[in-house]
Amino acid sequence: MRRSLQDMVTVITGASSGIGRALATDLAGRGGRLILAARRLDRLEELARDLPGKHHCIAADVSRPEDCHRIIATALEKFGRLDTIVCNAGYGFARPFDAMSEEDVRQIFDTNLFGTIECCRKAVTAMKRQEPRDGFRGQLMIVSSACARRGLPYFSTYAATKAAQLSLAEGLRIELKPFAIAVTSVHPVRCQTEFFSTANDLSGMDPAALAEGSKQSPDAVAASMVRAIEKPRGEVWPKALSRLSLSIAVAIPAAVDKVMCGIRDRMLREHENKGKQRVNAKQSCDESESDIEEEVAHHLP
Repeated sequence: MRRSLQDMVTVITGASSGIGRALATDLAGRGGRLILAARRLDRLEELARDLPGKHHCIAADVSRPEDCHRIIATALEKFGRLDTIVCNAGYGFARPFDAMSEEDVRQIFDTNLFGTIECCRKAVTAMKRQEPRDGFRGQLMIVSSACARRGLPYFSTYAATKAAQLSLAEGLRIELKPFAIAVTSVHPVRCQTEFFSTANDLSGMDPAALAEGSKQSPDAVAASMVRAIEKPRGEVWPKALSRLSLSIAVAIPAAVDKVMCGIRDRMLREHENKGKQRVNAKQSCDESESDIEEEVAHHLP
């Protein structure tokens, strides 16, 4: 059954940029009522001012369970129901597995996985109690990744969180079907968002080797998500043939391992080259400072 987007209440986490921002813009333009959540309240409020309709912004960090619970409570308080929650907040970074600290691992799982779990857990409790709208009591939409189907070198922990999100969605899709609650997982591939710049800032390793090839715009990914909100389905793969390619990859893991080894080697080469550039730049800077100091000393009385 097709759901009307007019007056639909949707929560979007990670709404301040990228896919979340594009989705908010699309849904608001179709008459949706939105709860926009992210850590950067100023960017949310700027977005909300540009959107048609009245929406509510929440400064929230989904790695904190109490913030997840507050997001759902606010939707119910402001709009009286919750039709769709889009668990979009998350991040990743490239780093050798044994170089990751315990804090690194726990933080990425707290944000990407446990933030999703806590938002969905509270949302399901509310959805079960509300009357169906257009045949559905609600929908959970979990923004996973293509790497949920295939892990990536130096992104293995990030990929593990995305695979766990996919498993969560697959299990809940069956469990919640009798309650008329749809569950959808979304699997972007190389989207033009802040993901790679953030990953680079956090990593110490440049993940650019993973970004080779054409990229999708956040608007294109959001458009696919809107269609799956309007007419819920199990999985959304915005990039053509990506799901088929990864399904084939499962059947020939040894061949895919060779491709991944090439990506690994490119990442290492780029990391080493950038390291050399930083050393050369520092040496050049130190030499310039030394020349300046000598010149100043020469002119001192």
